[in-house]
Amino acid sequence: MKILVAGGGAFGREHLKTLTAMGGVTLALAEPRPAALEQLAASFPLALTDHDAVGVLDRFAPDGLIIATPAAAHAPLALTALERGIPVLVEKPVAPDAATMRQLCAAAERSPTFLQPGHILRFSAPHRQVHAIVAQGQIGDLLRITSRRYRDSSHAERYRDVDPVFTTMVHDIDLALWFDGATASEVRAMRRPRGDNRSLTAADVVSSRGTAWQLSLAWLHPSVECPPDRVELIGTAGSVELEVGRGIELYTGEGHRHIPSDASDDPLRTELETFLAGIRAGRSAAPVTPDDALQGIVAAERIVAALA
Repeated sequence: MKILVAGGGAFGREHLKTLTAMGGVTLALAEPRPAALEQLAASFPLALTDHDAVGVLDRFAPDGLIIATPAAAHAPLALTALERGIPVLVEKPVAPDAATMRQLCAAAERSPTFLQPGHILRFSAPHRQVHAIVAQGQIGDLLRITSRRYRDSSHAERYRDVDPVFTTMVHDIDLALWFDGATASEVRAMRRPRGDNRSLTAADVVSSRGTAWQLSLAWLHPSVECPPDRVELIGTAGSVELEVGRGIELYTGEGHRHIPSDASDDPLRTELETFLAGIRAGRSAAPVTPDDALQGIVAAERIVAALA
């Protein structure tokens, strides 16, 4: 199987590293920065490299495309791949806005192949366990979802062209959509300091099912040592909380249960295995769809609008 990775930044490198470790794949890379392209070509077994992704699509004829470029290039490349019948995995944010995402959804519907959004936490074992706990009704009807995701202040410099909501909070929005099985209905949000990506952003959302989502992100911490990502769900019959790296705490009528983290969990590998399996089968079996990505972008846009 031939896979083209478009983008040789941090995410593209991780895709190349994982695909190489998995084996059984012939890889090509498109990366516009000459120094980065040269360095990656020396680090990975690449059959073809070029600065132009569309040019590599023509010459390499891949079985699948992974888009890990800067966000502005995601949608144009994905549209090109879908028009050519090439399966595509697109890193988040899949599109810069809901209007563009609707175009991608329509293109995926027309195409004989599929678009898999790169919402990696849906491939994470502990997050899948939390989803199963909620879906099985172990904590009753869902009442509230609370999440935090804190990053160091360098993010404000590294991602100047994308709002923190689309870069970081998009994960928590997607988890809330998935856990709740509902869309955002009412939205309030605040950012302090105002007008600065180096800030705290908090969103209060009421879903179409009436569940309260309280989502917070910060790009403020002075070092990469930040508190672990955390999500807590409270229902009418108990609660479940997950701190990444520390496991799951489940509280129900049967008492307290600790579910430890699995050190072998590799959500990126699981995501890529799912993508390759979809290519072989001719259809995606991923736990995330283009419409899920659309609903996440709609919610993100509403949160950003509420900050104004």
